[in-house]
Amino acid sequence: MPLSIAVELPLVDIAPLGLDASQSQRVQTIEALIGALSGVGFAVLQGHGVPAEVTQNMRTAVAAVFACPREHYADFRVQKTNYRGYVPLGYFTPNSGVGDADYYEAWKLHQETDPQDPVCTQSSLYGRNRWPPIAVDVQSAVAAYWAEMDRVNRLVLQAICEGLGLNPAEVMDMLHKPLTNMTLLNYPAGMPRDTWGIHPHKDFNFLTFLAHDPVGGLEVRRRDGSWMDARCPSDALVLNVGDMLELLTGGRLVSTPHRVVNRSGLQRMSFPYFSVPRHDVVVHPLLPPVPGFAREPLQAGAASANIWTSNWPDEKNALAAQDLGDYTHSIQAPSI
Repeated sequence: MPLSIAVELPLVDIAPLGLDASQSQRVQTIEALIGALSGVGFAVLQGHGVPAEVTQNMRTAVAAVFACPREHYADFRVQKTNYRGYVPLGYFTPNSGVGDADYYEAWKLHQETDPQDPVCTQSSLYGRNRWPPIAVDVQSAVAAYWAEMDRVNRLVLQAICEGLGLNPAEVMDMLHKPLTNMTLLNYPAGMPRDTWGIHPHKDFNFLTFLAHDPVGGLEVRRRDGSWMDARCPSDALVLNVGDMLELLTGGRLVSTPHRVVNRSGLQRMSFPYFSVPRHDVVVHPLLPPVPGFAREPLQAGAASANIWTSNWPDEKNALAAQDLGDYTHSIQAPSI
């Protein structure tokens, strides 16, 4: 059974961000959201309005993907030139180039883009997805869930803009023809001892949303370097800040290292959604940086491509913001 560990992530009910709430409720909700994302960099969201059926259909679809014989996926492996499709178990290594392969398998999906769209001639990162060759309708389940995540992402980003005094139109325009992507993940039962599900890392995007699998295993690093469990209620979403939003806000919102260690002995499946700006967006602070925060601007497309290809063992990322110091070398249990 999963370990019984106290949950410390801030719980925020974002229902007041909707149209029916009073202005005072909205202000309180935004303050709570900004407080969580500027403190630990994570929040557990309730009141998000995602229908339970949509999430359950995703769980069913993901389970079907990883129930299929893997030889059916031999021609669907991800490639450096096309980061879509099947990621075999133990195929990827830490982005730093140091450490053993992660103990997960995945199916990588990106924003579905018509090849005739002009943006495809501007950046090779756009195009059609490669879908699992199985009888289950994975595409419809993903499309419905993706649309809900797009909605929640807009809602939360607009609230962040309001709370920090940013121009929401300017920020939302960055998500026109985005590089938003999703990963269908499977951590098999019986993970070897002292092995990462996913190594400690920081997300490289604006925001990440995760409907947490009941098995658990996601852990978040505290400021003191210790780790805490990030389980959340079954009807909630885990939200965290990525490096691009940290940069955009001048360090006011923090991108926090996290990892997956599946100690349960059970199979764990999840499907995180990553919001990423359009390929040509140059991400830079829209507010004066907080004291001690100094990072260079980056182009969303080029930087994303570097992060994605650095999953291969013969590649290494070139982004200083991804340096986690010494926290990648030990797997200690979270402390209560």
